[in-house]
Amino acid sequence: MTRAQPKSSPTDDHARQIARALSKGRPPPFSADLDEYCVSSPREIFAAFAGAARHMPPAGKDEVLAIGYLFLLQRLLEHLRYRTDRGYADAAKLIADFQADVLGRVEAGQIDARMLAFVGGALHQSKIPASPELAAASARHAIDVDESRPLPADVRAALGGIIEACGGDPFVVVGSLIENSHAMPVETRRSLAGAMALAGIPEARAAAVLFLLDPESAIRRAVAGALDQVAASLTPTDVRRLIAMRNWRPEAERAEVDAVIRKARAAGIDCAQWEAGSIEAVVATAIDGAATQGFLLVSPAGRKKRISSVLTKGGIADAWSVEPESRRRIEATLASATMSAPTLTVSRPYLDRSVAHHLALSTEKGDAPPLGLLQVAETIGGADWQPARMVFNEALAGLIAEVPKAMCEPATLASVLRMSDQLADIEVIEESWFEDDPQVAQAVKRGRGGNREKLASYLLQSLMARSRDRWGEIVLRTALWMREAPLEADLCWRELVLVAKALADGRDMTEIGLMRDIALRTIAALGSAGRM
Repeated sequence: MTRAQPKSSPTDDHARQIARALSKGRPPPFSADLDEYCVSSPREIFAAFAGAARHMPPAGKDEVLAIGYLFLLQRLLEHLRYRTDRGYADAAKLIADFQADVLGRVEAGQIDARMLAFVGGALHQSKIPASPELAAASARHAIDVDESRPLPADVRAALGGIIEACGGDPFVVVGSLIENSHAMPVETRRSLAGAMALAGIPEARAAAVLFLLDPESAIRRAVAGALDQVAASLTPTDVRRLIAMRNWRPEAERAEVDAVIRKARAAGIDCAQWEAGSIEAVVATAIDGAATQGFLLVSPAGRKKRISSVLTKGGIADAWSVEPESRRRIEATLASATMSAPTLTVSRPYLDRSVAHHLALSTEKGDAPPLGLLQVAETIGGADWQPARMVFNEALAGLIAEVPKAMCEPATLASVLRMSDQLADIEVIEESWFEDDPQVAQAVKRGRGGNREKLASYLLQSLMARSRDRWGEIVLRTALWMREAPLEADLCWRELVLVAKALADGRDMTEIGLMRDIALRTIAALGSAGRM
């Protein structure tokens, strides 16, 4: 009699799929199916964490599969963080419960410090702060990460070991330290960053400069103070990076960087020139319902090519560059991106304008962009990216000037707005365009089983009316993106410009077919089973 095999859950299936891709040197296969799973199965964070702990050596025997579960955990946590950003209290509670569960397992001796560090990394990647209790536990257990190799007592030797392990690359050093120390208390991380600046090691000082883009303001300011003490020992490359990052930090933090630059200049340190680099192609995704847009940049690297990425979402959300790869691998990556989301090849000015706009959004919130943005800038040979908001009315006026006057005639305009839900060019794009807000969700729940058209009208004239400006910006940015396509593509950007203007002018949203479609999609999405 054959022994029955345990049934595989969707969590197990997704983790195995990710692990298979990683084992072949491919990026994780994130897809619409995976996103839907993350949206509908938020409580699977516990199962994903358990899977990682079960398979991770030394307790387990399959490190690649364990990492697959960790990638899945990070994705689930990220979707929960999106919901907390939108005000869902149940998502915030689930995150708190998860961290408490991890802490309980640590204190019970069920997981080791290595797994605790992995959880800290997943929280960092998801931009979720570690709870004070989890941070304290991470500080207590940090030295046990590798019991077979005790940390050197001498800080200088320890930092030297870290730098050597990262091949001397300051981006790898700081990226690793930020991720692995995310769950530690701010005081511990601040001391670590300051030690990098004061260790008397050139490579450590170079890494310390990059801590000026740490996610935590207290750490950024502490590093600036430490660098001020060793400004005369900085290199020309350090100075160039300081100048490049100066305006990427919140306005209140810029004077500290200015002081370091002045001292370095007074010591006779020149600013290094940007190394040679360029961009062969920029591919941009469409803007989704959460106002997220991704960019893939292809740069030459000898006989190979290098791919970089910038992700925007109410600021610079992520940025990175990878090692040079063959043309074939680059083409496969681009093809995969095209399959997972609508994309267009866009111009360098379009990229620069988008980065500048989202830099401004980041700094206005008191944030600094991820250090990967500097790495991208260096990969493409320098980029004078300065925070500069895209002014909605100016951008709208510029596009309106290009719309044929006949389309703006009252009767034609009314027809365009009424039929804007039938624009074929946005059929795939608008699948992610729906309202996700606790109050809207409650209204949909109360109206479940009633007339959907009446409920859609109610939402458009009440709760969704508060989001008029946000939807106007999404529609306008989509029009700007479509305008990047070749003329022969003849995409519907002009119609979208008229929709954006109607929203800006305060027109009744029930008269705009696209907005009615978004309301109906909202009812379907928030009323579907399995959501929190």
